[in-house]
Amino acid sequence: MTKEELAKQAFDECCSPETTVRYGVKRGHPFWNAESTEFMYVPAFHFTAIRGCSRYRYDAVDELGKKHSFEADDCCVLLTPIWAELPEGVVRLTVTALNPDGTDYALVGARTFFRLSPFPGETPPAVCSYRESAVRAYKYAMEQSFIRHWLEHGTPDPSYDLNTYPSKMISMLGHAMLSYARLCPEDADKAMKVAVNAADYLISITPRGDDPLADLPPTYTLDFCPDPEKYGIITPNWHAAVAHMGTMMMIYPASAGSMYVELEAATGDAKYLSEAEKIAAYYLRTVEPNGSWALVRSTQTGEPITPNFISPFEHVVPFLMALYTRTGNEKWKNLADGAVGYVLHTQLPTYNWEGQFEDSPLSTNYMNLTHYAPTSLAKYFAKYHRDDPASMKLAEELMRFVEDQFVIWKRPYPWAHASNEPNGDGYDTSLWHTPAGLEQYGWYVPIDASTSCILQGFIELYNAGCGSLWLAKAKALADQLTRVQHENGQIPTHWMNTENAEKNFWFNCMFESCRTLEMMSAYEDIEP
Repeated sequence: MTKEELAKQAFDECCSPETTVRYGVKRGHPFWNAESTEFMYVPAFHFTAIRGCSRYRYDAVDELGKKHSFEADDCCVLLTPIWAELPEGVVRLTVTALNPDGTDYALVGARTFFRLSPFPGETPPAVCSYRESAVRAYKYAMEQSFIRHWLEHGTPDPSYDLNTYPSKMISMLGHAMLSYARLCPEDADKAMKVAVNAADYLISITPRGDDPLADLPPTYTLDFCPDPEKYGIITPNWHAAVAHMGTMMMIYPASAGSMYVELEAATGDAKYLSEAEKIAAYYLRTVEPNGSWALVRSTQTGEPITPNFISPFEHVVPFLMALYTRTGNEKWKNLADGAVGYVLHTQLPTYNWEGQFEDSPLSTNYMNLTHYAPTSLAKYFAKYHRDDPASMKLAEELMRFVEDQFVIWKRPYPWAHASNEPNGDGYDTSLWHTPAGLEQYGWYVPIDASTSCILQGFIELYNAGCGSLWLAKAKALADQLTRVQHENGQIPTHWMNTENAEKNFWFNCMFESCRTLEMMSAYEDIEP
């Protein structure tokens, strides 16, 4: 397809009720977008009808001051009649109930949002090959104290504050070093040593015996740093870990388990598979009747301390399926199938794709949506159910939701979000690097790992035969990963071009980008 044809297909899909994101229907699908601020695909909003009124007028004033109007017999319909003509930018929508003679009766409601640009067909090209970009990033990482300390001492760097999240950081480190060993055989010995040292350390701090959470690596620890003031790591991340000490977020043992399975395959050391099976055994013992698990537990009692359940597709289902693939034991697949059932019967009908992050507070319904769970579910459908048309239709719907809410192809919304920067000036969205993927409503900013995760979902739809437009979108985001990369090889976490954003760097996010670039190297020469 030409760039123009790709752009037209993307635009048409964003404007059609047949290919839009699942929208709310009174007494049917819930309206998930009450907290949403931007839309790429034509939306519908929930307004309360006025008894006795059977006609409503929709007035949308665009950023240039032009009014776009239509009438309907319901106050909650899709904005299809005007969506194609609305330009990119801020839109102020009002819905008015009408008298039988067509005059205004009463204002029903109003909504201000940003109309995002659809995929433009043509985006800036990559500045180097995907493989080269990944290798440069890994070589940068290998020179940093975060890695060198693992290589030289076999313990976490006490000056790196994100080591307060051991399961999360070490799990991704292990995966990353195995990826680096594949990409650069000349550095494989060093990479493998880092992976083994890090995994062995995680095993060494895992509680055992009669501990209520025995065999589960901790989510939070401060023990790696004997003197945080000396090392200057009393940071927001340190405070977040302190605030959550005594708890375990139950998605992260599965992350460690996945890393152990991959490490056992690479080293042949059976102890890593044993650790993975111990973690899986805990999930087997504690699964809830709905097929999921309590999201947060007390490390003192092992009891749940929140009513929230795990969104299992990002971490737990992939872990259990990897363990099933490695061992052939049906109990792990059955456990994964139960978790799939939870998502299909609970999350999919409600579209409450709750953000679950170790450094963020838990949220109520729709307050903090994220792309991770729907992307993971779409990838699962594309991998395991690509011959089922109904599953693939859902997979495409899920990725359209992700694109709608978490991808910026051109201009971001212009209003500034509050930030935790010391000067309190917020982030100027005009300084953002786009195209990009945003992380979650609670941290609605461009992140390299989010960009990587989303493009993985796009490429899996392409692999499943859903069309070349998905490949074009995936490559556009992969190209951007190479463009934001610094001269020294670092792929920044936050794409906001501010001093404080540059300082807020997470190695695990860059490693996700590296693994994604490695994967995308197979598509480098394929044209959409």
